[in-house]
Amino acid sequence: MEQAKVLTFLNVEDSGLMLKFCGHSTTAPLHSFGPAVRPHYLIHFILKGKGIFRVGEKTYRLKSGQGFLIEPDVLTFYQADEKEPWEYLWVGLNGSSVSNIMNQIGLSCEQPIFQCGESEELYRLVDEMLAYSKSSFSSELKRTGLLYQFLSILAQNPIDTLSQTAGEYIYIKRSIEYIKNNYWDNMHIYDIANYINIDRSYLYLLFEKYLNRSPSEYLALFRLTRASELLSTTTLSIESISMSCGYSDPATFSKAFKRLMKMSPSTYRKQQNSKGIFIK
Repeated sequence: MEQAKVLTFLNVEDSGLMLKFCGHSTTAPLHSFGPAVRPHYLIHFILKGKGIFRVGEKTYRLKSGQGFLIEPDVLTFYQADEKEPWEYLWVGLNGSSVSNIMNQIGLSCEQPIFQCGESEELYRLVDEMLAYSKSSFSSELKRTGLLYQFLSILAQNPIDTLSQTAGEYIYIKRSIEYIKNNYWDNMHIYDIANYINIDRSYLYLLFEKYLNRSPSEYLALFRLTRASELLSTTTLSIESISMSCGYSDPATFSKAFKRLMKMSPSTYRKQQNSKGIFIK
C-alpha cells in the first residue's frame, strides 16, 4: 500500500526531451515494485526513509538524499525498508536527447546511483509538474521546462562514469536489444543465441550471472510487463494484447499473467482503471 500523487501523459508526441509521467509517493513498509522492465527512462529520488534498489546482480542500499536511474528495458527491483519505508518522487522521461543527457550527467545502468543535496528544490519542481496537468501546448511547454530544471540540478555535480564491462556485458546488452525488437513475434531463445553468435548454454549462464534470470524467464517477464502496460493504457481486447506480446493462445497468456501478477488480466485492468494511474 502507498499514498501517491501521479500524473501521466499517454499521447505526448516524440521530441528531444519529454515528460511521460511524474509523481510523489509515501510507501508502506516493504512496499516493492518488480522485478520488471520499463519502456522509458525513470528517475527516483528519495526524500525520506530508505530501501534497496536492484539491477542485474547488484543491490544498492539507499537512503534520503540519494536517487537511482532505471533505463528502458532493463530488469530492476526496488523495495522500501521495513522499519523506515521511503518517501520518494519520480519522473519518467523519453526522447532522442535523453541518452546523451544521462551520459553527460554520468548516469547509466552501470552507474545508476546519484546523490543530491537539493531535496526541497527537486520536490518543488515535481510538485509544480503535477500542478500543470492540463493537456495543452502551454502546459506541455511548462512541464518540459520544469523537467529541464530538474535535470540541471542533477547535472550540477556530474558523476564519474564507470567503464563498460566488455565481452559478457555486450552479449547481455545485445540480447536485451533483440528481445525488445522481437518480443511480439514467435521468437525462441535459440534465436537470441544465433543473433549474438554464441552457444545457447553460454547465453543461459550469462543471464543467470548478470540478471539472475534464465533467458526464458526474462523474455516472459518482458512480455508480461508490456502486457500490463497495454492493459492499463489501451482498450485493446485481452486476445489482441496476448497476440501483441508474443502469446498465440490467450489461455496460455492469461495463465502466465496470473502466475506473475497474482490476478487475471481482466481483474488487473479493472484495478488499474479504478486507480486511474499508470506504472511508475
